[in-house]
Amino acid sequence: MFKREEQRAAALINDVLEELGYGRRQLEMRPIPFSGVWGTSSSISYQIANEQLGAELEQLAADLPKKEAKRLVQERIRERAQRIADEVARHLAQRNSFAQVEAVNGYVNIIYDTNHFSNDVVQAAIAQGPDYGRGAPKTDKVMVEFSQPNTHKAFHVGHLRNVALGDALCRILRFAGYDVLAANYIGDIGLHVIKTLWCYLRFHQGEEPPREQRGRWLGEIYAEADRRLNYRQDVVDLLNELAKEDPVFVQAIDRMLKELWRTHKVGEDVAYLLGQIAHGREIKPDAFYDEQTIVRFWPIVGKQLEHELADARAEAEQGLNGESQVSLADLEERYERWKRLASTIDWWPHVPEWQKEVRETFQRWERKDPEFVALWEETRAWSMEEFHRIYDELGVQFDVWFYESEMEDEGRAIVQELLERGIAEVSEGVPVVKIDEKLGLERETYRTLPILRSDGTTLYSTKDLALTKRKFEQYGIDRAIWVVDVRQSLYLQQIFKIMELWGFEQASKCYHLAYETVMLPTGAMSSRSGNVVLYEDIARQVLERALEIIEEKNPSLPADLKVEVARQVGLGSLKYGMLSRDSNRVIVFDIEEALSFDGHAAPYIQYAHARACRILEKVDSLPAGPYTFTDLVPEEIELIAQLAALPDEVERAAEEYKPLIIANYVYELARRFNDFYHACPVLQADEPKRSARIALVAATRQALANGLSLLGIAAPGVM
Repeated sequence: MFKREEQRAAALINDVLEELGYGRRQLEMRPIPFSGVWGTSSSISYQIANEQLGAELEQLAADLPKKEAKRLVQERIRERAQRIADEVARHLAQRNSFAQVEAVNGYVNIIYDTNHFSNDVVQAAIAQGPDYGRGAPKTDKVMVEFSQPNTHKAFHVGHLRNVALGDALCRILRFAGYDVLAANYIGDIGLHVIKTLWCYLRFHQGEEPPREQRGRWLGEIYAEADRRLNYRQDVVDLLNELAKEDPVFVQAIDRMLKELWRTHKVGEDVAYLLGQIAHGREIKPDAFYDEQTIVRFWPIVGKQLEHELADARAEAEQGLNGESQVSLADLEERYERWKRLASTIDWWPHVPEWQKEVRETFQRWERKDPEFVALWEETRAWSMEEFHRIYDELGVQFDVWFYESEMEDEGRAIVQELLERGIAEVSEGVPVVKIDEKLGLERETYRTLPILRSDGTTLYSTKDLALTKRKFEQYGIDRAIWVVDVRQSLYLQQIFKIMELWGFEQASKCYHLAYETVMLPTGAMSSRSGNVVLYEDIARQVLERALEIIEEKNPSLPADLKVEVARQVGLGSLKYGMLSRDSNRVIVFDIEEALSFDGHAAPYIQYAHARACRILEKVDSLPAGPYTFTDLVPEEIELIAQLAALPDEVERAAEEYKPLIIANYVYELARRFNDFYHACPVLQADEPKRSARIALVAATRQALANGLSLLGIAAPGVM
């Protein structure tokens, strides 16, 4: 509402300028930076002064030394600006539209009438209800693509950040007045699917998990497939890491090698590996004389790690630093990796065969083998059931569903068109777009993007070009937003630029809302390592803990209401935990922090809403306005100011594609309401303050509910 008042003030200043013969101008209005004062200020007098004194100032600059000329120029501009400001302020004050109008240091300062402004804010919030803060309808049609989970993988806590951001952005854009389509792009084909189905057919055929665990089970099979196919690389990665970062390990290997030369108790192949490590040479997965080399060599690595670890633990107990340059935590982590790899040492000889089988499995998909396609459809449905259940639980809805498998043929046709039009070319057998060259850029910026494999199989880029074209042509989108993690930033810019080269005007309004990863206090997660924290597990933990907290804080609530409130608080804490940090920052998600009733967390905000509800429950009916807002204390002023900011913050969040703005807004509103609650009696106050404060509580309750709703978070009436 501040913006509305600024616009009103600017219009009246322009009326005065026109009357005075200065003509209407584009005015920049700024809030008056004084605590407890609501108003706006304009520097238009300086602009006019500069115009009037232009020639005179140029003459001064030419006739006088630089320093003196600068002083005189500034002095004359200030004097002229003050005279103009006095004139504008005098005429503006005669209109009686504001509490006070003054000319200060060449600026026209306008002070709003406190009672009038407070009434406007509070009555607007109450009268408009769920629409308070809503923007005027806008012409652009916007599509927000988010979530994009891969079938045949489990839905983990990292996916939650994407969903929370995308859903909140859709809600904010709609509330700001845009026509919005929420879109999901399901990764239902690709190498991850082929790996999963290969592993299923090779090692788990005929097995079927319980219905409610199918998504988790497919994720476990994918992790197993990746571990099997990357087993050799994981082994040599650990060896190379030890050789590069653990001098104690290298010295021990060197001693073993020298002993080996004297005793000849170990085979030549193992001696070769010992020598590679001792001399710091990088080991390759195929650097073995026969397939059994690793079986004979791996126990040697384990014994040395055990020895190092035992020494490090003993030194730690004695408070010694020891000779190792590797931390105890790193040693423990590496030993655990060694044990995990040792438990499947029999995989080593089979890896090349498995990798070949995966390529053959991919060809079954390419030629649309009926039996394979049937298996894909069945297992794909298992994943989709899980996704729909999670979206229902989170209250997230999509208007459009895209599937990666539907984009392959369209993508191939697009590649052919781009080749024919000269936008793409074949380089070393691969269709590519040399984006910088096509844009005429001398400095490397967007680089070159392959858009199809040499064997004709599709890439992500093949399908994303088809998807983007469909968005523009089939759905008539003016703006397209992708909520995708930050690692895809360059890739998406490449897609946007190819669409621009292709002639799509909408490409200039493509936007990538990038976000960083989610970590737990225990560290990073990896689907390949199988240590991801699944959404259903973290949600269950959060809901259980939320129920414990609700039972502690309000044991008299009926049991079914406790469960419902715990659900609202738990899911709210999950979402707010993902939205209350800038998207370019890594989130370390901690359950206790997310469920805090005292910190920057959803329960704190939800509790402020419940507290407002509790106050209003004791009022028979809301007093009718207008209300008398006089002699306001600082806590009232701050709360009303925050209430007034909601419409402007909605516009800003929509313009910047930034749900964090609303997350910060509702937290700040809750904080100021709590300050007000503790400083200002409401029901015990004398009239007319009592009615005004009751109305202020009602307006705050509405703004809290509206703000939380924009984040997809419930506003409980009791907690």
